[in-house]
Amino acid sequence: MKCVSWLQCNAVVCKSQHFTGDQQLRCFCSYFKLFQRFDEMDPEEINKEEENHMVEIKPEAKTSETVKEKKIPPELPKKLPKECPALICDPVSGVKYRRGRLLGKGGFARCYEVIQTDTKRAYAGKVVNKLRISKPNQREKMQREIAVHCQLNHQNIVAFHHHFDDDENIYIILELCSQKSLAQILKLRRTFTEPEVRYFVLQIVDGLQYLHNNCIIHRDLKLGNMFLTDNMEVKIGDFGLATKVEFEGDRKKTMCGTPNYIAPEVLDKVGHSFEADVWAVGCILYTMLVGRPPFETESLKETYTRIKRTSYSLPSHLSQSAKELITEILTSKPEGRPSLEEITSHKFFTGGFVPDALSPSACYSTPEFGLMKVLVSGKEGAVVTDNFCRLRRESTMQRRGVVAPLMPVNIDNNNCDLDRMSLKGSVTRQLPDTPTQGSQNSISSSPFRRSMDRKAISNLLKCVPVPLSKVYEMLTTCLDHIPKGEYLQTPKFRPTAEEALWISKWVDYSNKYGFGYQLSNGTVGVMFNDKSRITFPPDRNSVQYHTSDDRAFHYPLSNTPQRLSKKATLLDYFATYMDDHLPKDSLGCSRPDSPCIQVLSHEQKGKEPQRTPSPKHRDLNLDLIPDSPVQPYLDRWHRSRKAIAMYLSCGIMQVNFFADHTKIILNYNNSDHLVTYINQNRVSATHRLIHVAHHGCSRALQDRLEYAAEVLDSWLEGGCESDSSVSSDT
Repeated sequence: MKCVSWLQCNAVVCKSQHFTGDQQLRCFCSYFKLFQRFDEMDPEEINKEEENHMVEIKPEAKTSETVKEKKIPPELPKKLPKECPALICDPVSGVKYRRGRLLGKGGFARCYEVIQTDTKRAYAGKVVNKLRISKPNQREKMQREIAVHCQLNHQNIVAFHHHFDDDENIYIILELCSQKSLAQILKLRRTFTEPEVRYFVLQIVDGLQYLHNNCIIHRDLKLGNMFLTDNMEVKIGDFGLATKVEFEGDRKKTMCGTPNYIAPEVLDKVGHSFEADVWAVGCILYTMLVGRPPFETESLKETYTRIKRTSYSLPSHLSQSAKELITEILTSKPEGRPSLEEITSHKFFTGGFVPDALSPSACYSTPEFGLMKVLVSGKEGAVVTDNFCRLRRESTMQRRGVVAPLMPVNIDNNNCDLDRMSLKGSVTRQLPDTPTQGSQNSISSSPFRRSMDRKAISNLLKCVPVPLSKVYEMLTTCLDHIPKGEYLQTPKFRPTAEEALWISKWVDYSNKYGFGYQLSNGTVGVMFNDKSRITFPPDRNSVQYHTSDDRAFHYPLSNTPQRLSKKATLLDYFATYMDDHLPKDSLGCSRPDSPCIQVLSHEQKGKEPQRTPSPKHRDLNLDLIPDSPVQPYLDRWHRSRKAIAMYLSCGIMQVNFFADHTKIILNYNNSDHLVTYINQNRVSATHRLIHVAHHGCSRALQDRLEYAAEVLDSWLEGGCESDSSVSSDT
């Protein structure tokens, strides 16, 4: 006689040496429905099912002949769910998605990679067959998940894009996390190092803090619901059990969650709230460090007993600070657990090394932190890290219009990221009375963020002027600490829309009027020879004017004052010329598997374009546009035989080198000081400058950074005036 619970059935059927094939089939069929019901059962129901569905299996005696028995076919549903169609269509909008590979599956849903046919963006498509959620409570759970998730917007939360349904299925279109889940990675790695755990948990806590600030309890935090992007950024997903706290003191009493992560108060049904998520963070922390959940046993009943008693062991290899933090979190009384802020300020995080980034290779092998630890813990490493932290804090606080605090702060990334871009163009020699032009055209070939709403980008780019001295300090801090000798692989960075701003087209007509340019977000501007500046925003329905002493004015295009009529006409003239005579955007990327920029050479001898009719200007109702954001504008530029350097008011410096058509783009005004380098092979990569300072860079990139520093230094000393005068090569 052999007793097998439904949780153990599959293992027994597979491993038994004494059962006939027919007996194994009957055993499996007996529990087929129970396996399907697993995801909709709470832990208490699981216990009852385990007690009520114990089965007795009598192995047959070992004889030379086996008695033939009538085969019992498995009982199947009356109507089987259809497979997800290869082409998914939103019946309302008509948007179509092509189904790709299967990413994962659960009790009710299957998740596929789906490609939007018109934009070629890749998403994760969660598909739920309506036959699987036929019960009212199942439908309510689905509706609650959509209602909660669609309102969320945070860098550490899986982005919700869209949902719709047809006759067969419900479809939820989500952000694609290409590196899968932390549970899958831990299965390969067995355990994570403490620096990796700090890196992951800090992001999890950031996302969880956002949920709690919005009165949402997740209630199913576990490694299987923590997903990683190809940039190794953690995203919290699966909001099927999430609930909203309606009022202060609201305690939920539904017992739900994943057994190994359930808090004691959830099991006891005494009411739970945000502290249940904090408990789960402690379980996640323990699991990452040890390789298994703290209360895991072979018996579900024993697991629950251990949870209620908070009975677990701490391996000796854990650091003392890790042991202390786990002990503080995994306490049976909810009120005794630390807050999320107290967790991140614990010495486990503040006293240990936290990597700025992780390579995707960490998904299958242990990363080496030796060099980083030395640099960060050493005297010089502390200097460079402190300097970059201060510069980043000042720049982000400057954007938000507040005084920088004493401690660094975390800034939410905007959701409209540019993962890849390409620049196209080079410079032609200046001809008498003929404008010199260059063009650089952009692409965005991110799997799920290829097209950008220009208005959205425009709203993001509220320009706060950044002094040259700040950019110079940022660059020299990096150059002063670049290690000598052969450099290690520098981690790449995927810039956001705000960080991916660059000068895509330019026209040097300074022998008559000034220097015209177009930014990658669609802004068009002219810097006149008298040092005044005028710009069109991306929508081109207003005018921004900066006097030579940097006073800014905004006017509707139809109400531009008469005194600016000539300059507005010239702005329109430059804009039309660049639109009509410089190459339009083209797609293409030499390395689609990584963030890159393809640079295509362009050289054109242009003639003076025909002027287009200027807009009619009126002297009536010359009210300034209220609360208009200041668009980035060209602050200065300089051209030598070697390169042309252009500096935008928002702290972006771009240098185009003539000989080999390489380019660098430095970006100060964001939470991560960046450099983008386009090499002579027309391929680029973006790096954080702190990573360049820690890991080093190629000699070619370092030479170009040093040249940029020389130009900045000359500007600060009063040289390199914004004109096209030719200076000797440096």
